Amino acid sequence: MHVRKATPQDAAAIKALIDRYVPSGTLLPRTEEFIATRAHEFLVVEHERRVVGCVHLDEYAPSLAELRSLAVDPDVQGLGLGRTLVEGTEDFARRRGYATLFAVSNDEAFFRRFGFLPRHIPELDRERSEVSRYKGVFAKDL
Repeated sequence: MHVRKATPQDAAAIKALIDRYVPSGTLLPRTEEFIATRAHEFLVVEHERRVVGCVHLDEYAPSLAELRSLAVDPDVQGLGLGRTLVEGTEDFARRRGYATLFAVSNDEAFFRRFGFLPRHIPELDRERSEVSRYKGVFAKDL
């Protein structure tokens, strides 16, 4: 398994991963164009030359970033790829100078394993969509 920054050529594979989790409401849909334009903000995990995991680091404010679009192919779940992507995103966020990383999710147990705790993020109040307003916000200071 190999973790690397995404390239625009990974956009279709990333979209396919994200699309697996859209019907359940776990993830918000992303277009291939959106992903390709922001490829420099994504990390991917490759296995046998195939993208099997992805995550998006999205800036919210100069010191605040969101961990978004975390997805792992069900065929390789249980191998620690979610952990690898979260830890990679934390490192990526630190290198970019963010003080706090947060995620919006219904899976509190998953994020607690990495030291994320429920927190009110005032910057989100006016931007939370109907889709995400019923999910928890979990943050970690880096």
